[in-house]
Amino acid sequence: MAAYISTCPSCRHALDVTELSCPHCHIQIRGRFHGNPGLSLTDDQLSFLRLFVQSRGNLREIERVLGISYPTVRSKLDDLVDAFEKTPGENLWPPSKKGADRRRVLEDVAQGQLPLDEALRLIKDFGSTEGPKEGM
Repeated sequence: MAAYISTCPSCRHALDVTELSCPHCHIQIRGRFHGNPGLSLTDDQLSFLRLFVQSRGNLREIERVLGISYPTVRSKLDDLVDAFEKTPGENLWPPSKKGADRRRVLEDVAQGQLPLDEALRLIKDFGSTEGPKEGM
């Protein structure tokens, strides 16, 4: 069976799921269905998610296993969160994402998981209208 694709190979716009079928009884259901964000994750995001679950969310362990910096691990996690936030009809994050991100940065500093200079840069970036800059 082919892998699930979520974007049009011609124009790169999001595809709509319009038909479901049962391979056992061959029933077909047609309509417009919300996609599952887990099905449209990139291979890199799926690998990171797998490692995240296996390490029980321990970002320092992920940092060690992948051999990357803590801010890079956080960036990968933020990319994963963004992928799930794009799901129509669902809101998996509190309404004030910027406030939640600031709190998360401050908690990481307090726990010694994020250097102060990196935290200051991240918080400064939250002040911009676009949010944090790419590559974090």
